Amino acid sequence: MAEVTRVALVRSDRRRGGIAQALNLIADDLRRVVTPDVLLKPNFVCQTRQLPSTHPEAMAATLDALFASGAQNVKIAEGASDATAAYKALGHEAECAGRPVTFFDINKQETSWDIMRLRSVDGSPLETRVSRTITSATCRVSLALMKTHVTPSLTMSLKNMLSSIHPQDRVRMHGYAGGNGATGWKRPIIEFLKGDTAFVTLLTRLQGRVRRLINLTLGKYGASGWDRLSPADMAFLKSVAAMHQNLVTLTENVKPHISVLDGFVAMHREGPKHGTPIKLGLAIAGTDPVAVDAVGAAAMGFDPMRIGYLKLAHDAGLGNAELSRIEIVGDSLASVSRKCVAHSNDAVQRHWARYLASNSTGIPTPHFALAKAKRQHPK
Repeated sequence: MAEVTRVALVRSDRRRGGIAQALNLIADDLRRVVTPDVLLKPNFVCQTRQLPSTHPEAMAATLDALFASGAQNVKIAEGASDATAAYKALGHEAECAGRPVTFFDINKQETSWDIMRLRSVDGSPLETRVSRTITSATCRVSLALMKTHVTPSLTMSLKNMLSSIHPQDRVRMHGYAGGNGATGWKRPIIEFLKGDTAFVTLLTRLQGRVRRLINLTLGKYGASGWDRLSPADMAFLKSVAAMHQNLVTLTENVKPHISVLDGFVAMHREGPKHGTPIKLGLAIAGTDPVAVDAVGAAAMGFDPMRIGYLKLAHDAGLGNAELSRIEIVGDSLASVSRKCVAHSNDAVQRHWARYLASNSTGIPTPHFALAKAKRQHPK
C-alpha cells in the first residue's frame, strides 16, 4: 500500500478535551466523509460498569466534532450487552439531551438483516446476519476503547463492529455454528465467566495470572512454544484464526468511515471486560480504521503487524497497518507508548500466522476472498 494515512494521536489529562483535540487535528478528513445522517457505534460490553464501556464524555466530544463537520442527525446503535439499559445507566441519554440524537438497540429493535458468509474452525462456510441499520449507513463511526481481548489479542475500532451481528450469530465470528464454542462441563463455566459481578472480575484476573504462570513454566512463550501447545491449545487456536479472518470479512461489509479510540483509561491483561485498567491518557482518531487500530496497538506496546486481523486487513487492501506509512499528527508515538501486558491467552494467540500458513484443517491462508453481504428480509 503506497499511500500515507493520517492518524491523530493526543495525550491529555482530560478525556473529553483529548478526544476533541484529536478530532480537530483531522477536521479536514472528517468533513470529507461525514454525511448528514451518521451512525455512531459505541462499545457497551457491560451496562453497569463504566470501565469496559464507552464513556459519555467520549461520546460528547465525538458528537461535537461530527456536528461541526456537517452531521445533522446521529443514530447511536449498539448490540453488545443490554444497550437500552446502558444508554441510561452510563449517562449517555443525559449527555445527549437536546441534541438531534436517537438511540437504537440492535438486539431489540433491528428488523432487517443482511447475510454475510464467514468461515468456521474447519474451514466450512457459516452464514451470519448483520444489522441493515449498520450496513446501510452512509457514515459509520466506531467509538471504541483500547483493550486486550481473549481471542484476537486486541479489541479496538474494527473489533467494536462485531456486535452489529445478530445476537444469536455472534459466536459464528469465533468459527462455531452455535453455543459458546465449548462442550460438556466447560459450557456453563464460560457462561458464568461472562457475568458482570465483582467476583467474576476477580476470578477472571486470578485465572489469568495462573494461566500465564503455567504457560511460562511449560515453556510456551519460548522459541519452541508451538511444539508445546496442547490439543486444547490447538483447538482454541483454530478459533483465533477463524476470528481474525472473520473480522476482516466483517470489516469489508461494515468498515467504519471514522474511528475514534478512547485510551484515556485502557485495559490490559484479561480484557475486554475484566482486564486491569491502565491510564494512558490517549485519544486516537482517523478515517482509516486499520491505521487507527495499528497506532492504538503500537501505543499499547504491541506490533500491529502481529495482530492477525490488522495484518490480514492490511494485506486485503482495507487499510494501512504499516506504521512507517502512517502520518501521526499531534503527539509522537514514541512519547506516548506504554508496555501493556497481553492477555493470558497470548501464548496461544501469537501462533495465528503459523497456523494459517500450515493450513492444517483447510482454513485458507491469509490471501482469501471476502464475501459481500446479500440482502435478507425478515420473515
